[in-house]
Amino acid sequence: MAIERHSSGSDVSLWTRNEKSTAALREALPHCRVTTNLPDAVGQAEIVVLCTPPEAISGSGPLLAECLPAGACVTDAGSIKAQIVAALEPHLGGRFVGAHPMAGSEQSGIEAARANLFEGAACIITPTNLTDPDALATVRAFWAAAGCILHEVTPSEHDRLLARISHLPHAAAAALVHTVIGLGEVVTHLAGNGYRDTTRIAAGPPDMWTEILLGNRADVISAIDDLTGSLDGLKSALQNADRPAVQRFLELSSQSRMAQRKPV
Repeated sequence: MAIERHSSGSDVSLWTRNEKSTAALREALPHCRVTTNLPDAVGQAEIVVLCTPPEAISGSGPLLAECLPAGACVTDAGSIKAQIVAALEPHLGGRFVGAHPMAGSEQSGIEAARANLFEGAACIITPTNLTDPDALATVRAFWAAAGCILHEVTPSEHDRLLARISHLPHAAAAALVHTVIGLGEVVTHLAGNGYRDTTRIAAGPPDMWTEILLGNRADVISAIDDLTGSLDGLKSALQNADRPAVQRFLELSSQSRMAQRKPV
């Protein structure tokens, strides 16, 4: 939808693994080609964008290497990078350039798609020493055309950062929901915006998030340790009825969060 602004749509091919999804795709993107045949979809491609869950992206290298044109480059939208880059570079070499657009919500499927999804969103690109300069230029241009603001880090640095600003928040939201599961319908009737806003992302697709958390487990465990330590500090202050310590804890988080707000 986003790139239709820069093309007629007729030069965009969509591949889906599921035949049942083709009708909805054709309805949402009537000017694009839709197919369940991967070689047919990528056979004349200049750039291929992999938007499947992480394990499917990681496993796509051998087949892509067989059916891609010589000059085509590949990027992705996966939420983890080190594992994906390590899996694809042996098959695709420097023409694979990892990327992660920081857009979307807990919703999934074509029904949740919208053309302005990437407008103003950060896109983290993760080139390596093997990355081909022409492929990198093409991938940069693609995500910029979709509306993204580009940032570049290494795959491992991406995973370290995302463990704390994306993967840990999802794990924490899920854990918070677990603490109220036994309360039943009272949560629906009494919970306010604070609970709803904090736990919204816990409604995301469990299969995909299982792959993300396991695929970046070392960095996620480190992030959980940091969160646990922070909560232990607050718990200790509460146990000691240490009002100044509790207030300092809340003031620091409030000031830091206010400083993180994007300018309007």
